[in-house]
Amino acid sequence: MIPGWTVARAIPYDVLIGLATGKYQSYGGVIRWAAGTANAGQIVRHLIPVSLNPLSVIPGLDFIPGIIANIQLNQLKELTRFNTYQLMELSGQISNLSQVTEQILKIATGTAVLSGLGLAVSCISFVAINDKLNTIDGKLKEIQKDIQAIKYFLESSERAKLFAALSALLKIDIKTASEHRHTILHNSRNVLSEINMRYRELLLEASTIETAMAHEEYFALTALAQVRCTAELGMFDIAYKEIQEMNLFWQAQAHRISKEVLIGKYPERFLATDFVDEVSLAELTQWLDFVYEEKKGLAWIDEFRLKINQKWYSKGWFSGSGSGLSQNVGIGLEKEKQMLIPALRKLIARGEVFEGYVAQYELLEEQKMKPSEFEYQLGNLPESLAINSYIILEPSKTVQKQPA
Repeated sequence: MIPGWTVARAIPYDVLIGLATGKYQSYGGVIRWAAGTANAGQIVRHLIPVSLNPLSVIPGLDFIPGIIANIQLNQLKELTRFNTYQLMELSGQISNLSQVTEQILKIATGTAVLSGLGLAVSCISFVAINDKLNTIDGKLKEIQKDIQAIKYFLESSERAKLFAALSALLKIDIKTASEHRHTILHNSRNVLSEINMRYRELLLEASTIETAMAHEEYFALTALAQVRCTAELGMFDIAYKEIQEMNLFWQAQAHRISKEVLIGKYPERFLATDFVDEVSLAELTQWLDFVYEEKKGLAWIDEFRLKINQKWYSKGWFSGSGSGLSQNVGIGLEKEKQMLIPALRKLIARGEVFEGYVAQYELLEEQKMKPSEFEYQLGNLPESLAINSYIILEPSKTVQKQPA
């Protein structure tokens, strides 16, 4: 299918061990050598959802804070069960490759759903982007009467231009003459580029959960549509540079929003009993690694213990002042569960997916292959090659020459 890559039938046990020990890192649909290792950044596996997978048609959940259905919240909570700490436990329990593969693909699927995106750039088609924006638009209209900033956002002229550009892109099919296809892609790319810069400004200014998540959605989707246009025009090197730039900006804003708007001044509050059923310690440490861009793992808990400064054995009579966590500061427990926690989970998962997109556009640049061509190649593969609705690509093995 792609020179230098073959379709694998399973993910080997050593990849699981590598993920559990930190030798490898999973970024959405890509597994690669972790930073700081000898082969840092080198791709180990691509996990590509195929048409059998519903995620490749309409990827992910459509999340806008405050108006997500309870059933979706339950799904979000369930999908956070699998992460690095669970992999470490699984590494001592799994006895065959099919189990290893199933668990790693389950993590990939969870990341895709939490992110609200597909794992492959070919999933982010103009149809998927248009459908997703229409859904988000409808949700924003439900809350505009309560949030003035959202009302202004919905009235902006950029949105009309955006949907007009997408409408034109949706009319392209295999019957469209090449010169007309090029004109539509080129004109739409220019419109999307201009609109995306406006959403970039709005995202920089966002200071509430509602506005931050709304502007993040529009920035991300318009950027992905722009890069897709660039790649479909055959400007592979430019598309790769655009996705890198988009990812760097998005990551910076995701860290800012997570730190300033979501986690806030009191991250230690998640140790309180209120959150014991919502957030595990494993997930909390994952959040903190992301928010503060420093991988400390469980060492974060020791920092919190010092910050709380609450001794079990204290001098004098017990004052009954509480555990040291009863600050009652914040947006309220219900909003934390309904808005803040899902938003944080989404940003962390989306960060992994965007890192995966960068790797995939790099692959497309190397192969001089358009996303639509990649999607076509996937569609022509026998269904028997798919494992749990995924195609697993691994680097081709090179034959080592024997010394003379």
